[in-house]
Amino acid sequence: MTVVLLIGTATLGLVMAAYLFGLIRQRRFVLASSFLAMAFALISVSAAVLALHLVYDVSDLTQVRALLALLAVPCLYLYFSAIAADSKKLSRRHIIHLVPFLAGALVLTRNTPWVLDFVLLVTYLAYALALLAMLRQREERFAILAENAAQTVLWLRIVILFLTATFILDLTIFVDLADGGLLKQSAPLLVSILSIVALVSFTLIGALGRPSLFEHVYNYTSDMNAHRQRQVANPTPDQQALADQATSLLQQPKILSDENLTITRVARRLAVPTRKLSQAINIVAKCSFSDLLNDHRIDYSKTLMQQQPEKSLLEIMLDAGYATKSNFYNQFSKRTGITPAAYREQLKDTDQTN
Repeated sequence: MTVVLLIGTATLGLVMAAYLFGLIRQRRFVLASSFLAMAFALISVSAAVLALHLVYDVSDLTQVRALLALLAVPCLYLYFSAIAADSKKLSRRHIIHLVPFLAGALVLTRNTPWVLDFVLLVTYLAYALALLAMLRQREERFAILAENAAQTVLWLRIVILFLTATFILDLTIFVDLADGGLLKQSAPLLVSILSIVALVSFTLIGALGRPSLFEHVYNYTSDMNAHRQRQVANPTPDQQALADQATSLLQQPKILSDENLTITRVARRLAVPTRKLSQAINIVAKCSFSDLLNDHRIDYSKTLMQQQPEKSLLEIMLDAGYATKSNFYNQFSKRTGITPAAYREQLKDTDQTN
């Protein structure tokens, strides 16, 4: 059963890597997508190597698997780091993440393979803590993703959970083998493999779902298409009607409050293809769906400030569908020229004058 699961993991990992390399064609978040594609490719090869070890009992393959993991884990971290900074090129600061792999390779040249497990455990723990620090700063870190930040933060939480679980399971496996246990009969190994299967499966399902874990790439492509389509002349009656329907939906508070709202969800509600709705909005509204959505959310937040002054800015932010304060403040300032707090003060001054 363990070998079958490993073969399945290797297959799913290759599918996910191929999918991510396809996203690289979108020409944005190229570096981030490349890091994640490499991570899944390494996970896939690692699973295949472990399967070969269990079948043919080649001890050196376990060391190869550890070295692959020492490359894969930093790649997972670098994916989130590159997204947060919208990095486009490799820089010198990325080289430091080769240290775990180089340390592992050095250990093997010293004929102390047992130290490799220690290096691996330290790597799991260090990167789990680094990602946890990133999670705590999520509002600032992922502000660039705007309304798509929620999917990335969810994915970040999953990866932190995975690395933490892997650290605990690998530590258990290490202790078990030190006591004379056999790797083929290791229950923690089976659980560890299941966690990898769960991670890869979650990512595949999340990639194909809507909103996708990679909605930021899709939305960027949509925005690029919108720029081209805004050059088109007058909209057709069907496009005008479809855009009016979408606008009507975006005027409903219940719809706006959904922080995961995407053009795909709106298209599903209107029973039309996403591409058709995108074209209608681009041509009629002369902007992308993302801009139109933020226009309505900011207008609604201004209405709430006027009509319900007792509400806090946090409540207004959530009611308007924003998951992070940084995104709310950025979008509000972009459209009004002032912060939400300053706008509220203006309303108070106006009321006192009247």
